[in-house]
Amino acid sequence: MRERFAAWVEEYSLSLLRWARGKTGDPTAAEDLAQEVWLQFFSAVRREAEAAQAIAQPEHLLWKVARHVWLKSLRQKELLPLMADAPAPEDFAADIAQRQEDARLRAWVHQKIVNLNRLQREIFILYYVEKVPQKEIARRLGVKESTLRWHLSDTRRKIKEEADHMTDTEFVYRPRKLNLGINGQAVARLDTTRINSNLLMQNILLACYEQGRTAAELAEMLGVARPYIEHDITWLAEREFLAEEKGRYFTTFMISTCTQEHRIYCVYENHKAALSGAICRYLLDHEADIRRIGFTGCDKPMNKLLWTLIYFFTMVLDMPCNPPEKPYRPDGGRYWPLGFDRSDFDPDSPRANFAYNGGMCSDGFNWFGLHNFGQSEIEDMLDGWTPEYLRLRTLLVKLIHGGFDPSLVTEEEKFPLAQLIEKGFLFMEDDRLVPNFLIFTRAQHEQLCREIFAPLAETLQPEVTALARDLHALSLSNLPAHLKHLAPLAEAMAQHEVGYMTELLAFRDGTLYQPADKRDGEFLTMAYICR
Repeated sequence: MRERFAAWVEEYSLSLLRWARGKTGDPTAAEDLAQEVWLQFFSAVRREAEAAQAIAQPEHLLWKVARHVWLKSLRQKELLPLMADAPAPEDFAADIAQRQEDARLRAWVHQKIVNLNRLQREIFILYYVEKVPQKEIARRLGVKESTLRWHLSDTRRKIKEEADHMTDTEFVYRPRKLNLGINGQAVARLDTTRINSNLLMQNILLACYEQGRTAAELAEMLGVARPYIEHDITWLAEREFLAEEKGRYFTTFMISTCTQEHRIYCVYENHKAALSGAICRYLLDHEADIRRIGFTGCDKPMNKLLWTLIYFFTMVLDMPCNPPEKPYRPDGGRYWPLGFDRSDFDPDSPRANFAYNGGMCSDGFNWFGLHNFGQSEIEDMLDGWTPEYLRLRTLLVKLIHGGFDPSLVTEEEKFPLAQLIEKGFLFMEDDRLVPNFLIFTRAQHEQLCREIFAPLAETLQPEVTALARDLHALSLSNLPAHLKHLAPLAEAMAQHEVGYMTELLAFRDGTLYQPADKRDGEFLTMAYICR
């Protein structure tokens, strides 16, 4: 059980802390709230284990516990005026939902009985409802007892098989996971964060993506009582994730699947020789010119430098896309929501073992989450997400601009320095600090763009135009009818994958260094450009 606890903490701790920050607005209070949630969660899991009950969906239980702990803390602070003996708000909704589920289950069983043939229907009702002995049933219906027993067995088998094999129909809610990200400017309390912690909201959005659904249809599809559905539908519509038309709800943003992403990969593979392959060949041919620029880290092996150089080049490549203006969202951000559905994951896909977390740029820092280092705390640290990360980033910038002179480190900064070394940002070599990433002065980066990248970009422009034409047609075909107006956004995003796709194709060809694990790879794409 200890291993399971550790795995859950690793998977959900950051999202739980972010949720707690959003609730409390205070880092210390957020940590206290998150700790209390974990304690209550582990206690609940142990109780279930003692009762021989498995936790099939730990995420559901965790967020249910989190809501309970949060409401309890509000009551203790008298911010939520509830009588001591009054039920918690979630209990009332659960009672209503349970009664509806029971009624639906009875209706379902009744319908299955009605659909039986006359003989099986009478046998089933007489035996299970009226409790008539088998011998008496056989006498009344004029059949042998062995025949009667066969009909009873066959009826049970049919009903059980239907119950076991239902997917998106009555009573069986087999949820899919939808991850939401954004394209644009974030805010501290993103609405997408709430959806990422609510599995029911995710499945409402998935169900309304290809075509519109009514609230009643959603309840039937998801096998969840309407009291659970209606509140979430209202919130999703108010926050503009759903649009309502004549009682039907439609998802308002793009959701990409593994199948669609594979189609984009195939387009890039068709242009591989004249585009991605040409980029790698050119950079390798100009290795001496690149090293001559003299940026920090230029002495690394070329198969390691390419991880960053490819991305830096594709960032300045002129793609002929015209993305629509980013909308202002109800949460205050200015972004397009983006959904990612991985339920059609194919382990044999070329992209299956190559993660992609997107590129980030923050105050001179650049980092790209790829391959086995697609997820890393580097991104949060470089964004200064927590006070601790902000202290570490501030010290790192100080050392960069101070030439990594150890004498610059104050007594108070010695522990953060040890953390930077432990995390792999720096290492000690002959009593001096050495960065584990690339560092460019502004002049060096401008020289790289002017002397190396610009001639290559000019040569590739005809192929880039041909690629954009193919991606335009694909983007239109990937969208449902009510979202065709988002085709320019889909096309722009597909074009901006040129860096990722070039890295992926180069990795498959063996051109790039293949890191053994996350620790070995996560700094391959980190670079700092001095301002």
